[in-house]
Amino acid sequence: MLIKTEGFVLKNNKYGETDSMLTLFTRKVGKITAIAKGARRPKSNLLAGIQPFCYSDFVLYKGKSLYTVSQCDSKEIFYKIREDLDALTYGAYYLELVEAVTNEGQTNNRLFNLLGKTLTVISTKDIEILTVTRSFELKLLTYAGYKPHLTSCVSCNNTSFSQIKFSVEEGGLLCPNCFQVDPFAIKISVTAVRLANYLINKDITEIQKLKVNDKLNKELKEILRKYIIVHINKYQFKSLEMLEKL
Repeated sequence: MLIKTEGFVLKNNKYGETDSMLTLFTRKVGKITAIAKGARRPKSNLLAGIQPFCYSDFVLYKGKSLYTVSQCDSKEIFYKIREDLDALTYGAYYLELVEAVTNEGQTNNRLFNLLGKTLTVISTKDIEILTVTRSFELKLLTYAGYKPHLTSCVSCNNTSFSQIKFSVEEGGLLCPNCFQVDPFAIKISVTAVRLANYLINKDITEIQKLKVNDKLNKELKEILRKYIIVHINKYQFKSLEMLEKL
């Protein structure tokens, strides 16, 4: 059966002498593994459209256990991402996140569109890439069904309190009356909560130049990092290891 679909290349691994094994995030069939036969030959017509980040039109043949790339026409290769070390490493992190939250064969159009917008944003100059990254993390969690509860106490639904903590395990805010629910809950500022809600609700193209002070970004970053580890159950990101060295 032949399937025509647009998709992003999340991974490209060598397979045999001349083939590539791809992880694709597609519009029609979600995340899949596909083999691109002969793709590593210098004159292969598949070569341009199967590199990580590439957004391409694919014609796929679905076999019993594996997809085969019959045709691939690149629509956007995001070359500028590869020219900038920050964009390259953060972009690689986004691809790792998408792969981590998606299941084989399950579509997610909102996440698909988000990835396309975000790769386009980080291809441009003069953006606040840390703000974009926090926004991407929050939106990805939301679209993948892991949205943190940030509008009231996750335990009692109280909306009026002066002090708050964030429970990674419970998945949201705790008011003082419920701090005992999670002794390991993390202190979080009201400003950080407001920023998180703003980033969830605003289109990522609208916040690409929003400057967030370093202290606030770090606060949100550390909470989201722990939240991602617990709820996505992924402990290592190769791209994050690179980011820590930058």
